Amino acid sequence: MVVDGEGAPIPPAQAQLDPLRASQLEARAFYLDDGAAAGLWRYLVAWLAAFEREGGAVGMHLNHGKSEVICLEGEEVPDAFAAMTRRSLDSWDILGAPCGSAAAVKEAVEKILDRAERRARAIASLPDPHVAMALLNSCAGFVCVVSLMRATGPTADYGRVDTFMRRAVGKTLGAELSDLEWLQTSLPLRLGGLGMHSCADTAAVAGAAATLEGMKGLPLLTRSPEGGPHTITPTQDSVCAASLSCPRLALFPEVLTEVRDSLQAGAASVPRKQREWAVKISAARQESLLRNPLTGVRGQARVRSCAAKHASTWLYGAHNAPDDLWMSRAELTVAVRLRLGMPLAPRDRVCRLCGLATADRFGDHSLSCLNTGLRTRAHTALRDGVAALAREALLGPVLEDRPFTKHPNRNKRVDVLYEREGKRRLIDVAITFPLQPSSISKAAETEGGAATKYEAVKRAAYGPAIAAEAPEQQDLMLIPMVVDTFGAWGESALPELRALVSAVHRRHDWETYASVSHLAFHRLSFAVARAMARIALVNADVHQDAPEEEGQGDPLILDDSSSSSGSSSSSSSSSSSSSGDNRGGQGGGGSGNGGAGGGHDDPGQDPQNEGHGPPAPGPGPPFNERPQDGG
Repeated sequence: MVVDGEGAPIPPAQAQLDPLRASQLEARAFYLDDGAAAGLWRYLVAWLAAFEREGGAVGMHLNHGKSEVICLEGEEVPDAFAAMTRRSLDSWDILGAPCGSAAAVKEAVEKILDRAERRARAIASLPDPHVAMALLNSCAGFVCVVSLMRATGPTADYGRVDTFMRRAVGKTLGAELSDLEWLQTSLPLRLGGLGMHSCADTAAVAGAAATLEGMKGLPLLTRSPEGGPHTITPTQDSVCAASLSCPRLALFPEVLTEVRDSLQAGAASVPRKQREWAVKISAARQESLLRNPLTGVRGQARVRSCAAKHASTWLYGAHNAPDDLWMSRAELTVAVRLRLGMPLAPRDRVCRLCGLATADRFGDHSLSCLNTGLRTRAHTALRDGVAALAREALLGPVLEDRPFTKHPNRNKRVDVLYEREGKRRLIDVAITFPLQPSSISKAAETEGGAATKYEAVKRAAYGPAIAAEAPEQQDLMLIPMVVDTFGAWGESALPELRALVSAVHRRHDWETYASVSHLAFHRLSFAVARAMARIALVNADVHQDAPEEEGQGDPLILDDSSSSSGSSSSSSSSSSSSSGDNRGGQGGGGSGNGGAGGGHDDPGQDPQNEGHGPPAPGPGPPFNERPQDGG
């Protein structure tokens, strides 16, 4: 049996390929074909000879030209290492992490940040802002430097990353971001942001978490010259010291206390991960945004809605999403500005839809104006999305069905009807505006509060009709599927949608449930976000690009002629922005809701004919076809 210096047994195969475990080296660490060894020259020479001898016997050969030897400046190097690249102990790196003196580390970090900034500027210059936003989220900023932050902690100025990412997002949206807008932008999607994480606020916990993991592995990988394991305390490590004294971390006292306690406990501490601390920092940052006096109740309602489950899936797509789930330049710009509460125009103007009211520059009136056929198109798009999901689940959905048999409810229609688990599900969809006076308080309190509140309107409209059918038709079940203009679903919609997703997943078992769910909710949230952007575009100072290929719809008309009165088609294949006679009720209008909600009460209207257009062709299958054998 082969044992290491501490008497621990080593498996024969590992002993053969890792002779350094039984040597007098002070450090030994390997990952696949990358390794590092440290110690006195005489031990390193003996280890290298043993390694090349034993490795060659099993087909492993050391490439001296790609290897490095790190030593003091001017130190004589043994002949065994003469062919390797020589690096100074004051300036070197391992697996891309800069090491050495503080000045050398800072210089190396600055060079990396220079490249990251050039990348962010190049991405922001792309002509397609939706692609640019997705690439900024996944290929620039935080994701580029997170490993660097774990290696160096806050010893470098990572606030620079936030600065150039803020500038890049602003360039993509065509406007500079205010402090509050950047604060929301840097929040995770699940908290209502854009996922452009702040590096300045997470550098300290990244360095501390990596150091803590290093403390746990240090005794396994190193040995002091005296033969015992190496140990380290927070005061001895520059990254630990910088993390504990970081002024940005001091803004989050609870996290700072946990970091300090964990580092002081060292390897014996309760396992802590960077993500756990980052989650707490993000939650504190969202709370500071909501409590800011400039945010107000309107901003609170908007952020809460954006933070709701599945409200953000439209932003960056899914790996299996088709090409039609990307917005045009104008649509994406307006959609993100609505999400961040940014102005859509430099000043208020007379509404181009109704020609009477004042359209505010933030788009509130546009999203609640009743005089537009785009509301009907929004409702139709959501209805067809739900029907497509039910169709993919093989439930045979019927659009605009009249399930009631007794007078005076015979003409009442529901958007989608299908049978599941012995019950005929009466699906009535609606899109409500959460910033209207009647709903804003609920929206500011809870995620999806406005949508949940509007479900009561749906139940009041259909409840008597369902009760009148009993006992002949006891299998009728009303499910209001209400979503607000920022994508937050009501509490009745999500359980039914998840049941449909589960049914689809059983058919597409080669996909994971998470993948199927993400794509399904991506389609629905994209339909809502795009429809709201198209409505807001009418009064926005953003020009729509012409469609690149047939079938994407005509460009929205943004001149004053778009406010002319006329009847607009509710077919999903039309894109005209001419105003139609849409009689939506409170929060989006009666049974059909015509799309965007609004705080308008019209008790004299007939709810059974509101906002319903003729059945339109549904979108294509929401999921990939089964891959071919061998594919």
